[in-house]
Amino acid sequence: MDAFTLVLLHGFMGRSDDWKAVIGHLPAGVRCIAPDLPGHGHAPLAPTGAHRPFEAYCEQVWSGLEAQLPDRFALAGYSMGGRIAAWLAAQHSDRITALVLEGAHPGLNSPADRQTRLDHDETWARRLEQGPWPHVLDAWYRQPVFASLDDARRRNFIALRAPQDPQCLARALRAGSLGHQPPLIPGVAGLNIPRTFISGRQDEKFSALGERWSQGCPGLELVKLDGLGHNCHAEAPETVARIIHRTCCGQQTVTKSMHSP
Repeated sequence: MDAFTLVLLHGFMGRSDDWKAVIGHLPAGVRCIAPDLPGHGHAPLAPTGAHRPFEAYCEQVWSGLEAQLPDRFALAGYSMGGRIAAWLAAQHSDRITALVLEGAHPGLNSPADRQTRLDHDETWARRLEQGPWPHVLDAWYRQPVFASLDDARRRNFIALRAPQDPQCLARALRAGSLGHQPPLIPGVAGLNIPRTFISGRQDEKFSALGERWSQGCPGLELVKLDGLGHNCHAEAPETVARIIHRTCCGQQTVTKSMHSP
């Protein structure tokens, strides 16, 4: 099964090019669609309003994609893109053939945790708006979730993100905040398709969240990759491409895997 359509959604501050190396390792017959998310690159971001802004943001992603999509396609996403992919898969389950989530948060449990996250994201949104840009990127990539980055890889991420518009990124961060996100596990648990969650073993937070995903979604394969941090597809694109392809081909182990392939 090498001929199918695969939609790839990047993370916050990312671009469609983030998937270029992964796409290069997929079979030639795979048709890949990797859009810039709203507010990223040259993709516009319409106002989402105060009512369910996360869902409104996801609907903008869907509206931008729908005309390009066949009846059935596979879906993969990283971090914020993974959260969007999970939501879209649940909303359009009759069209999704496989789902791969990389370092994606399933949602916060309590109103207090959601408010804390909203406050945290608002602080970062203001830093993005007020600058100095792009120096604020250095602080962004020194957050604990990026602790595995060495100086060279951090500088590379900063150089890649610097051309972005920080005002648009701030708006995207507010709309797509984890604090606005509904719980995603029930929707993904209800999908009768191949599903895989990828995390780097050095990314302890999302490795633990992967356990939560797998416990809530029977049949979801959990793959923890040795020696990698939060951004597995940037650090090991060939490995991530292989996992995505085997998931899309229904070649999961089905039972939970704790080892990198």
